[in-house]
Amino acid sequence: MSYIWLTRILLFAVVLVAARKGGEPERLTAAVLLSTFVLDLVNHAVFGDPVWYAVNPGHVVIDSWAFCALLSIALYANRGWPLLVGAGQMIVMVGHVAKLWDLTMARRAYWVLTQMPFLLQLMVLLIGTVAHMNRERRIGPYQCWRWA
Repeated sequence: MSYIWLTRILLFAVVLVAARKGGEPERLTAAVLLSTFVLDLVNHAVFGDPVWYAVNPGHVVIDSWAFCALLSIALYANRGWPLLVGAGQMIVMVGHVAKLWDLTMARRAYWVLTQMPFLLQLMVLLIGTVAHMNRERRIGPYQCWRWA
């Protein structure tokens, strides 16, 4: 239970910092991570609590959407940290594929592969936002996106 509350408190704190102090890539990444949290709540309200001995289709859909969104941000942002957030989401997708491939995969391993990268993503977003704030203070406003 403490993991759930730690994650929620950290999510809201990091989203608040990114929304107030971050550039567009930080705000978009925060919006994607917050959206996955809200969509997960809706998923559980509609379909019930997850069972870790089978793949949850709602989680697969939410995580696939998040992977596409985070990958797009990572490819075009004028920063390096979004690649780590996208890599965290790739770990989540690998967890779903591994569970689909082998349904006897241990429940704890599936949970770790699909839930723990979220903390990594939040920490990377926070570090990226702080780096953006420092860079902007040091050199002033700069280009958020690279289009080449």
